[in-house]
Amino acid sequence: MRVSTPEFYQSSLSGLLNQQSTLNNLSQQLSTGNVLIDPSSNPVAYAQTLNLSARIANLNQYQQSNNYAQQNLQLSSSTLQSVSTLINQVQQLAVQMNNGTVNGNDLQNAVTAMQGNLQQLVQLANTQDANGSYIFGGSESNRPPFQLQSNGSVQYLGDSAQKTLQIGPGLSVPSSQAGNAIFMNVPAGNGTFTVVPSGSNYSASSGASSGNVGTTTLGPGAVVDAKAANDFFVAQGGQLVVTISNGTSGLTYSVSSGVGSGMASSGIVASGTYTPGMSISVPSAGGASPMLSVSAAGEPAPGQSATFTLQPAGTQSIFQTFQNLIQALQAGSGSPGANTQRAQGISNALANLSQFQTTLLSTQATIGSELQQAQNVSNLNTNLLQQFQTTQGNLQDVSYPQVITQFQQSSTALQAAQKAFVQVQGLSLFQYI
Repeated sequence: MRVSTPEFYQSSLSGLLNQQSTLNNLSQQLSTGNVLIDPSSNPVAYAQTLNLSARIANLNQYQQSNNYAQQNLQLSSSTLQSVSTLINQVQQLAVQMNNGTVNGNDLQNAVTAMQGNLQQLVQLANTQDANGSYIFGGSESNRPPFQLQSNGSVQYLGDSAQKTLQIGPGLSVPSSQAGNAIFMNVPAGNGTFTVVPSGSNYSASSGASSGNVGTTTLGPGAVVDAKAANDFFVAQGGQLVVTISNGTSGLTYSVSSGVGSGMASSGIVASGTYTPGMSISVPSAGGASPMLSVSAAGEPAPGQSATFTLQPAGTQSIFQTFQNLIQALQAGSGSPGANTQRAQGISNALANLSQFQTTLLSTQATIGSELQQAQNVSNLNTNLLQQFQTTQGNLQDVSYPQVITQFQQSSTALQAAQKAFVQVQGLSLFQYI
């Protein structure tokens, strides 16, 4: 077989180019650390790495959202803990002021402290996260959700929604809280009914001296039969009027039941002899068992009566509770009427503060559950990231000892081929003539 000169050159050049291409690929693998230089090098592995890269990118995005959500949940929880601490301080102050020995200076100092507490509560409710978003504004997070008005009231400018972040496929957690559910819509009284005193309880009757005022107060009360109480107060909108009298027959009490403004004439459901410090029980509609009880303290002045209305609780903002407490402290001291009015106002405020503490505990429990869920998902995502990255590394990462050996072998083969080509190229029959 004869090999022509063009065929020889073409064959030799093709071999050299193949050797050079192999050497270039190995060189790129060593410099990039990636064995998949292009799709043609390993189409199946290349497609797998693209799929893994997309999944890794999604997990990284989920992790970023998860971290932000966890930071906000932790901030919400710590802020509500600060609010709870503030409420404890307010409760202690209210108890200290609920006695007849405090003077005007004590009460004025307490009013000043409560005004500062109100401002601090508004500041806590307007807490911002690291990005400047207000965490208790619902989905309206770009402006302060709570605004303190000149008259001491607080207006909520947020909404009832929550901003959420996706932390996994089909799984989201909130990154903000609806502040109205926490701070504005707090059950009043004991959660079922509230005690509303009559204004006449704190003034002397016609013809009596100004100091001839009773000392009767009524506690927030307790629900004994929850179903009966809810049916009466919530479903029917019922009311009760408790009247404690100091008349010719001595100290007595009566409880009238009804609905609306004319309820006092609807009938007496409980009555008896009154003893200061006793609990007055109110039977359910059937009369077989007590529906609720309220504790009473003090007594009316001779010839006078003290009247209290028990009405459906409804809701009240914690800011209004602070305002009510400030007003109770501003009732003054020194006179029986002022002391009694202050005592009743403080009693009602303490009941509302207790309801708010219950709301805080429930909200913190919910946030804690959401935070735990986010942490669990974060741990799962971290494990998946490690698995995907390991699998991707096995597909594309260079085995340096192996590639270096192949590079050296290819380099040696290329040099040998080049040398052989030069030597064969120099051969000629004329050299043997």
